[in-house]
Amino acid sequence: MKKYILFFVLLAGYISTLFGQAIGSWKAYPALQIATYNVPVGNKIYSLCNGNLFSYNTQDTEVYVYDRLNGLNDADIQFIRYDDTTGKLVLIYENGNVDLVYSDDDISNMKQLKDKNYSNLNINNLAIEGKTAYICTNFGIISLDTEQEIFNSTYDIGLNVKCCLSDGKLIYMSTDEGSYKGDLSLNLLDKNNWKRMGDFTFDQIVSFQNELICLKNNSNLYQLDKDTWTPTVLQNGAFTFLSCNDNMLLTGNASKIYAYTAIGQYKEIVQPNVFNYLTYYKGTYWASQNLHGLQPYTLSGDRLTATLSAIQPDSPVRDYFCNMHYEGNRLLVAGGDLNYNSLNRDGTVMYYEDEKWHNFSEDSIVEKTQQKYNNTTSIAQDPADPMHHYVSSAGHGLYEFKDLKFVKKYDYTNSPLKTILPDDKYPMNYVRCDALQYDSDGNLWMVNTEVDTILVVLKNNGQWTKLYYKELQKAPNATQIFFDSKGRMWMNSKRLDWGGMFFLDYNGTIDDTSDDTHYLRQKFTNQDGVAYDPNYYNCFAQDLDDQIWVGTNIGLFIIADPEKFTQSDFTYTQIKIPRNDGTNYADYLLNGVNISAIAVDAANRKWIGTASDGIYLVSADGQEVLQHFTTENSPLISDEIQSIAVDPQTGEIMIGTFLGLMSYKSDASTPEEELNKNNVKVYPNPVSPDFNGVIAVEGLTQNAEVKITTITGQLVYSGYSNGGTFTWNGRNKSGKRVSSGVYNIISTNAEGKKAIVNRITFIH
Repeated sequence: MKKYILFFVLLAGYISTLFGQAIGSWKAYPALQIATYNVPVGNKIYSLCNGNLFSYNTQDTEVYVYDRLNGLNDADIQFIRYDDTTGKLVLIYENGNVDLVYSDDDISNMKQLKDKNYSNLNINNLAIEGKTAYICTNFGIISLDTEQEIFNSTYDIGLNVKCCLSDGKLIYMSTDEGSYKGDLSLNLLDKNNWKRMGDFTFDQIVSFQNELICLKNNSNLYQLDKDTWTPTVLQNGAFTFLSCNDNMLLTGNASKIYAYTAIGQYKEIVQPNVFNYLTYYKGTYWASQNLHGLQPYTLSGDRLTATLSAIQPDSPVRDYFCNMHYEGNRLLVAGGDLNYNSLNRDGTVMYYEDEKWHNFSEDSIVEKTQQKYNNTTSIAQDPADPMHHYVSSAGHGLYEFKDLKFVKKYDYTNSPLKTILPDDKYPMNYVRCDALQYDSDGNLWMVNTEVDTILVVLKNNGQWTKLYYKELQKAPNATQIFFDSKGRMWMNSKRLDWGGMFFLDYNGTIDDTSDDTHYLRQKFTNQDGVAYDPNYYNCFAQDLDDQIWVGTNIGLFIIADPEKFTQSDFTYTQIKIPRNDGTNYADYLLNGVNISAIAVDAANRKWIGTASDGIYLVSADGQEVLQHFTTENSPLISDEIQSIAVDPQTGEIMIGTFLGLMSYKSDASTPEEELNKNNVKVYPNPVSPDFNGVIAVEGLTQNAEVKITTITGQLVYSGYSNGGTFTWNGRNKSGKRVSSGVYNIISTNAEGKKAIVNRITFIH
């Protein structure tokens, strides 16, 4: 009997895996493509990738990804270092949080520094000596005991510490204002006990064979005299990395590498490379190669030769998810936003399909265009060719891609797109192109903001045209275009001095504007006559009842009847939630909350993202808040939500945050047109004794009625589907878990004209 139970448990696990995430579960999608730093430890290589972490096991080739779901306590790792005394990997995050990773991958958290909530904390470096970790900050050094897992001291000296090193007796550090050393036998909490050693500063320092070796970024390699701190050039050059491991000192740049086995004894390796960081461990050189991942090399003669392909777990290229939407079952992502202070965000475009990431190639774009490639704000997929895409940029116009590769860039030199600063020294940097969207005829619409005529269309015949409307003249920050169920165009603007919603009914005639109806609405009143003037219209979405939900910096509003938007007596609707306190008072739903993203699921419920308060799930009519996820009560990695997209088939909610992508498996999916037993999936089935989640019945029609009965026909539970999914917690109406046995699942369509029966087995 035990063998049968084990078989059923294993089968249930297989079925859950087969059908995807369990209802109510979370999934993380950390970016692991860009390798920036690595630490070899035994048979593991820890690889830091743009703030995320994975390990590679050299014995069994296993890749283990660390995230919030398996132990990490934060996001955006700044530095990793290994403490070989305690056998722990020390992680420090951008906000000062600290995790200690044990050899068995258990994780201990030290959040005291984070909890201090320094308003301007900057983590510059991390060093380990014995059982002590030294955190270099913009005001001094903080030490922690990695064995006792407590913070020891805060040496607040009022200086920006770039790096430090300790030999157990002294602490050596470099600041913006010179170099210092401190005797640990003295009270170093007193800044007067730090001895200034001179004006010489450096960015990295290591101890190699009891000598101090330091590097000024893109400069020479130096040896420091321990007494006088007089720098002596050890190697001339413009070096970008420095490491010391397994009695090997390495430094180098994109063309040369120097491998020291002793002071004055080195091997020069003249070899073009893409190394961001290089370490040595037991005969193998481990290279962190930016976009080219983590890769092992051995030294063959005078060259490093790769021994394996680059190690790059399937993942997004970067944690940038400002703009996401689905085309069919494909999630399209453009990583940049229109916050012009963030124009240094590298161009990031990707899509996710069939549980695999496809990152658009960035090779040769800069070389071919002679311009930076950054802040990609939206992506549109050609309805006639799923491998043909256009990508907009907040500063450089429109990019065309085919088969994930760059084809052409459009700007003021070869298209109607204009620059907002034609007399500037670099006018090509100010071609603001945003909000791409195809209409039902295959014409590509875009917004060329801050110029005289901002609406531009690339027609399906390859011809360009522009549409001028006076009220849109020089409008900025238009982040979203969409065509409603009747083919009319809606557009928003986020900018403080121009925020509003724009409506256009062009009657299907792009080139003839004489029959157009258009209206820009900025200030408005709600149904109760309350006046509003939002600074930012951040987002909007049309639901299954054709209502348009609008997110602003001051709350959530609804265009209940789009037909009336242009009428003089039009009002926005705010949903009222009764207080249930014995009065007749009610509160507006999410009033005053900065709404940053809205998506509608198959059950017509709304997933509402906020700028600082996580994500809300509200019922179809908005009368009930069904869920509220934050970093405090869920695995969500940031409360700053930038985008939300709902997988139309599975109901997976893709949540783009400031720190990366998470997903939540909801209990709603797209309904089937007809009830067909071949489409219905029940999982997990069988239900194992230790299963405490919800059972899902997927593949149903809209609002299908589902009844759970015993084999003899006794009713156990009943309910209705959310879209095409029905969920059940495995308990009867009294809340008691059902007994072992086989149960019928009887599903009937909304009209009551067709029913099918599935069966599910419970094992106790």
